Amino acid sequence: MTVTFRKLSELSMEENVRIWNLGFEGYFIQMVMTIDALMTRIVNEGLSLENSLAIYVDGEPAGFVMNGFRDVDGKKVAWNGGTGIATAFRGQGIGRTLMLRNLELYREQGVELAILEALTQNESAIKLYQYVGYEITDRLMILQHTGTIDPQLLKRSFAHSFSITKGLPRDVYALDFYRGLSAWQTQWPSMKEGESIIIRQDGEPLCYALYKRTFDQKGKMVTISLYQCEVLPGREDAEEIYKLALSELFAPLDYVCRRGTSNLRKSNQPLNDLLIKLGFTTNVEQVLMMRNMNFNEIKEKQIDNSNI
Repeated sequence: MTVTFRKLSELSMEENVRIWNLGFEGYFIQMVMTIDALMTRIVNEGLSLENSLAIYVDGEPAGFVMNGFRDVDGKKVAWNGGTGIATAFRGQGIGRTLMLRNLELYREQGVELAILEALTQNESAIKLYQYVGYEITDRLMILQHTGTIDPQLLKRSFAHSFSITKGLPRDVYALDFYRGLSAWQTQWPSMKEGESIIIRQDGEPLCYALYKRTFDQKGKMVTISLYQCEVLPGREDAEEIYKLALSELFAPLDYVCRRGTSNLRKSNQPLNDLLIKLGFTTNVEQVLMMRNMNFNEIKEKQIDNSNI
């Protein structure tokens, strides 16, 4: 068995789409791509075809990994934005070979931290990522809600002196409690056409939210998706502040549309509890995994798996 690698930038877009669809055949959720859809994903997620890999076995495409790179909190971070192995090559160690080569690519790029997300039911993929050194750091909730929201459920128990500012996603970057090391799509640079709100008290920021609204061709709002919502740590009135934030970003509450969350961290228990009270239900759950790069460990694993 002869294993070779190629940069995705060396392939045509047609071949990239073919390899993507081969890799995600039979996946838990529909991941079929067209050329237009894949190009949109590459741009929106900041993926680098030059630093992404396809793996071939005896000349046949066996899988791929797509990577994005970003500076976060002073660290160079790499994101695995899609990994797939063709059905004919699954269970043969090809995934391990690909992941170990990908970690070497991270070393070549000077990456300090690697992150990815994986569906909780994809146990084989999670075990593979754990094998090459990733650890689960949080769980991510994709919640959904249809219809209207009862405003009484978001009614605050006392009057407040908060002010709310609407703006762009980049406006939250300078906040001391902004969570830069969140799931990739929830970081402000990935929030193309997104919006932000910042809640202040006496001029001091104490909450922010990142969200997106989508509209149909007639300008009618179709969806509202929440990506991040955080309250300044230590606030005893956190639930009241979250109620105010949700009242603002999901407004108008009597409007019928699809509301949801995208990779919202499960460890934010007060916020998740409030969303469940509002009638949100779990659609998909993922794990957030991170790996502090240790290149000696990578090389040792490559030696251990030299016969794969």
